[in-house]
Amino acid sequence: MKLSLAMGTLFTFTLGFCTSPAMGVPLTTPKTFTEWCQQKSTLPPQTRATVDLLLVIAYTQECNQANHELTNLKELNISFSQISDIKPLSSLTNLTSLDLSYSQVSDIEPLSNLTNLTSLNLSANKIYDIKILSNLTNLTSLELHENQISDIKILSKLTNLTELGLAANKIIDTKPLSSLTNLTSLYISRNQISDLKPLSNLTNVTSLDLSENKISDLEPLSKLTNLAFINLTANKISDVKPLSKLTNLTSLYLSGNKIIDIKTLSSLTKLEELKMYGNPIFPKECPFESSIICGFE
Repeated sequence: MKLSLAMGTLFTFTLGFCTSPAMGVPLTTPKTFTEWCQQKSTLPPQTRATVDLLLVIAYTQECNQANHELTNLKELNISFSQISDIKPLSSLTNLTSLDLSYSQVSDIEPLSNLTNLTSLNLSANKIYDIKILSNLTNLTSLELHENQISDIKILSKLTNLTELGLAANKIIDTKPLSSLTNLTSLYISRNQISDLKPLSNLTNVTSLDLSENKISDLEPLSKLTNLAFINLTANKISDVKPLSKLTNLTSLYLSGNKIIDIKTLSSLTKLEELKMYGNPIFPKECPFESSIICGFE
């Protein structure tokens, strides 16, 4: 079963539900959604808002019936909900896919029980501590774009990951990613990365976005021969020779670097697009038979 909620419906219902009287503290920490629902009047406003949202998704205000509907869910999309307290989700242990992107979440501790998750999207929240994700070893897809994450050590344990998104965070050290050899897609643009050596053994990666970092040395990428797409826009690259070995590339983005010579890229015979805007290349000559592949301006 899969449920998601449209923005208009969400705000129509949640605004109505959140106007109940102020409350104190729950008598005991709820363990099931039924208990969260029954104690709703005692919950802080931000917690009550999440309970109300889940009642809308369950299409009922009756606590036991809602509990039945929600605990049988496999997939749940509550992106753009603006919720901040996700404790009422902690009992939804049958979930395999959860999308909480574009909300106000900072504490993800309540997700530690959701060990059946294979897909999790937490992009565009206020998250900086991701230690609890070490419990979620069944994850194959994890999106953490646009948060405040700098420490990614725990990701080394998530060896089933095939897709990982970490764009727009505060990451410098990529060493924890070196164990994620099942990755096929890795997106870590808009960070503070300069050293690519830890990525050199991710040989199953076919799509890689490293744009807007501090990269100058591309040699560690020369072993990633399965790459079909790579984005290296807005870095500090001058030498592209290591890319000449990536003969499966079809798309290569190198705009906004310090590249003067691209002759060595002529070996990339499968290339369909090469973006080179904002580089001091002279003369601007495309090293391929079809000059439309190259975009200089």
